[in-house]
Amino acid sequence: MMDIGLLVSIVVTVSVPALFVTPWPSGIVPDGVVDSTMGAAVIGLLVGRLSAVAFDDPGSLTSISNLLVIRSGVEFWPGAFAAVGWLAYRARREHASAPARLAALAPAGLVAWACYEATCLVRGGCPGPAVSFGLRPDGLNSRVFPVGIAVAAAGILAALVVYRLHRKGASPATVALTTLVVVASIRAGASIWLPHIGRSWTRQHRSSIGIAIFGACALAIVHLRTTRVRRSAGLA
Repeated sequence: MMDIGLLVSIVVTVSVPALFVTPWPSGIVPDGVVDSTMGAAVIGLLVGRLSAVAFDDPGSLTSISNLLVIRSGVEFWPGAFAAVGWLAYRARREHASAPARLAALAPAGLVAWACYEATCLVRGGCPGPAVSFGLRPDGLNSRVFPVGIAVAAAGILAALVVYRLHRKGASPATVALTTLVVVASIRAGASIWLPHIGRSWTRQHRSSIGIAIFGACALAIVHLRTTRVRRSAGLA
């Protein structure tokens, strides 16, 4: 049976960034947002799916039918890093600056992520903690706070911040690392409220916290180096 909700999510996730994200200079993203990211999206989805199966049910790696059931799980961070790696590889093949391209595409990526999270509404409802007001997902009698909608709103706000950083001339490393820290922080916060078995942190929660800390440290190092270079240039 065709999953209409998932199909709608994919269409919205692909089309909205292409329609509403301001085109970048041709020297940075020559093929446009969609053409430049389609391969990365496919690679990210494939790696994310394989990673999820490898973590949760390694025996299913030999079953094509199990691998194709996308709704049964996609590991976010392996997929995201695989997509970024593909974008960097393609930039190098085209003799372009990989950091500059990643920084230029960061706002579009955040918008796409926000769109996917927001379309939880058409994928059976948005899970979250029980509240007296809110949405009622399919199969539940009580209302819940839609964590996915909150994550989508935070993703759009992050896209605006990253867009402003890029336009104000922040270094590509600063833009890319800021995006990493913001996404990891949002996911770490959302993981607290998403339903899970037991009281311990989930794998997604732990990995997001670790990546947020790593990104924040790397961002601090970049800032210190940039400040040192500027001071040296001023003294010279």
